[in-house]
Amino acid sequence: MSGSKAKSRELARDVALQAIRTLYLAAVDAVRRGDYELARRLVAEADETRRVMRLRKPRFLRRGVCRNCSLPLVPGVTARYRLVRDGSVTRLVVTCLACGYIHRHVLVQRRRGSR
Repeated sequence: MSGSKAKSRELARDVALQAIRTLYLAAVDAVRRGDYELARRLVAEADETRRVMRLRKPRFLRRGVCRNCSLPLVPGVTARYRLVRDGSVTRLVVTCLACGYIHRHVLVQRRRGSR
């Protein structure tokens, strides 16, 4: 790949990521106003932009959107966040208040054994 072609691809990638972030933030604002359908459409548009540009899903889309109902997870509005310690593992448990889907993310996994 030539230098200018790689540069233009990187520039297009950056512009697409900015557009995806802007759409996600607009979806979060729509949820705070109570317009859930608009929020779902904005998240779908952000995901479509990501697919067209062949980008990986950014972390804020992986963790900030419900996999079941595609609604942005806003603490206290559409999501309940809890830290759960289970033996040597600490998990972040996010419950979607719109559909009840439970997301579990491992945060810390302590090692047992030798020092």
